[in-house]
Amino acid sequence: MASIIRFIVGGFIVVLVSLVTRVAPFLAGILSGFPAVFLTSLVFIYLSSGQTGVRAFAQTATWGMVATFFAAMGTIAASYGRMPWPFVIASGLLLYTVFVTAAITLTNKKNFPLT
Repeated sequence: MASIIRFIVGGFIVVLVSLVTRVAPFLAGILSGFPAVFLTSLVFIYLSSGQTGVRAFAQTATWGMVATFFAAMGTIAASYGRMPWPFVIASGLLLYTVFVTAAITLTNKKNFPLT
Protein backbone atom coordinates (compact mmCIF):
# COMPACT_ATOMS: atom_id res chain seq x y z
CA MET A 1 0.00 0.00 0.00
CA ALA A 2 2.83 2.39 0.84
CA SER A 3 4.39 1.90 -2.60
CA ILE A 4 1.09 2.70 -4.30
CA ILE A 5 0.73 5.95 -2.36
CA ARG A 6 4.32 6.94 -3.22
CA PHE A 7 3.67 6.16 -6.87
CA ILE A 8 0.50 8.26 -6.91
CA VAL A 9 2.11 11.23 -5.14
CA GLY A 10 5.19 11.12 -7.38
CA GLY A 11 3.08 10.74 -10.52
CA PHE A 12 0.82 13.59 -9.47
CA ILE A 13 3.79 15.92 -9.09
CA VAL A 14 5.15 14.97 -12.53
CA VAL A 15 1.75 15.61 -14.14
CA LEU A 16 1.41 18.92 -12.29
CA VAL A 17 4.84 20.08 -13.41
CA SER A 18 4.06 19.06 -17.01
CA LEU A 19 0.82 21.05 -16.98
CA VAL A 20 2.39 24.11 -15.38
CA THR A 21 5.13 24.10 -18.05
CA ARG A 22 2.52 25.00 -20.67
CA VAL A 23 1.37 28.07 -18.74
CA ALA A 24 4.43 29.24 -16.81
CA PRO A 25 7.65 27.41 -17.77
CA PHE A 26 9.71 29.27 -15.15
CA LEU A 27 7.54 27.80 -12.37
CA ALA A 28 7.88 24.24 -13.64
CA GLY A 29 11.53 24.02 -12.60
CA ILE A 30 10.73 25.27 -9.12
CA LEU A 31 7.87 22.80 -8.76
CA SER A 32 10.00 19.91 -9.98
CA GLY A 33 12.23 20.49 -6.98
CA PHE A 34 9.33 20.00 -4.56
CA PRO A 35 10.24 17.01 -2.40
CA ALA A 36 6.82 15.32 -2.38
CA VAL A 37 8.20 11.81 -2.73
CA PHE A 38 10.92 12.50 -0.15
CA LEU A 39 8.44 13.82 2.42
CA THR A 40 5.97 11.02 1.76
CA SER A 41 8.79 8.51 2.16
CA LEU A 42 9.75 10.07 5.49
CA VAL A 43 6.26 9.45 6.82
CA PHE A 44 6.29 5.78 5.82
CA ILE A 45 9.85 5.23 7.02
CA TYR A 46 8.97 6.76 10.39
CA LEU A 47 5.96 4.46 10.69
CA SER A 48 8.02 1.38 9.86
CA SER A 49 11.48 2.18 11.29
CA GLY A 50 11.02 5.08 13.68
CA GLN A 51 13.39 7.96 14.30
CA THR A 52 16.52 5.95 13.47
CA GLY A 53 15.22 5.04 10.02
CA VAL A 54 14.21 8.64 9.30
CA ARG A 55 17.63 9.90 10.35
CA ALA A 56 19.48 7.41 8.12
CA PHE A 57 17.16 8.10 5.18
CA ALA A 58 17.48 11.87 5.49
CA GLN A 59 21.28 11.75 5.80
CA THR A 60 21.72 9.65 2.67
CA ALA A 61 19.03 11.55 0.77
CA THR A 62 21.23 14.62 1.07
CA TRP A 63 23.72 12.97 -1.28
CA GLY A 64 20.96 12.34 -3.80
CA MET A 65 19.75 15.92 -3.60
CA VAL A 66 23.23 17.30 -4.21
CA ALA A 67 23.60 14.88 -7.13
CA THR A 68 20.32 16.18 -8.53
CA PHE A 69 21.72 19.72 -8.36
CA PHE A 70 24.74 18.64 -10.41
CA ALA A 71 22.48 16.83 -12.88
CA ALA A 72 20.43 20.01 -13.35
CA MET A 73 23.58 22.10 -13.87
CA GLY A 74 24.92 19.59 -16.41
CA THR A 75 21.62 19.61 -18.24
CA ILE A 76 21.63 23.41 -18.38
CA ALA A 77 25.22 23.49 -19.65
CA ALA A 78 24.51 20.91 -22.36
CA SER A 79 21.37 22.72 -23.47
CA TYR A 80 23.29 26.00 -23.84
CA GLY A 81 25.75 24.08 -25.97
CA ARG A 82 22.86 23.40 -28.38
CA MET A 83 23.34 19.67 -28.04
CA PRO A 84 20.63 17.26 -29.25
CA TRP A 85 18.06 16.53 -26.53
CA PRO A 86 19.16 12.90 -25.93
CA PHE A 87 22.67 14.19 -25.17
CA VAL A 88 21.29 16.88 -22.87
CA ILE A 89 19.38 14.28 -20.85
CA ALA A 90 22.30 11.83 -20.91
CA SER A 91 24.72 14.48 -19.62
CA GLY A 92 22.50 15.17 -16.61
CA LEU A 93 22.11 11.45 -15.93
CA LEU A 94 25.84 10.89 -16.29
CA LEU A 95 26.68 13.64 -13.80
CA TYR A 96 24.10 12.25 -11.36
CA THR A 97 25.55 8.75 -11.68
CA VAL A 98 29.14 9.91 -11.25
CA PHE A 99 28.30 11.95 -8.14
CA VAL A 100 26.24 9.20 -6.51
CA THR A 101 28.91 6.60 -7.27
CA ALA A 102 31.58 8.85 -5.75
CA ALA A 103 29.39 9.53 -2.70
CA ILE A 104 28.76 5.82 -2.12
CA THR A 105 32.46 5.01 -2.54
CA LEU A 106 33.58 7.77 -0.16
CA THR A 107 30.89 6.88 2.37
CA ASN A 108 31.94 3.22 2.35
CA LYS A 109 35.64 4.12 2.75
CA LYS A 110 34.86 6.23 5.82
CA ASN A 111 32.71 3.42 7.25
CA PHE A 112 29.54 5.50 7.36
CA PRO A 113 26.48 3.27 7.15
CA LEU A 114 24.29 3.81 4.09
CA THR A 115 21.25 2.40 5.87
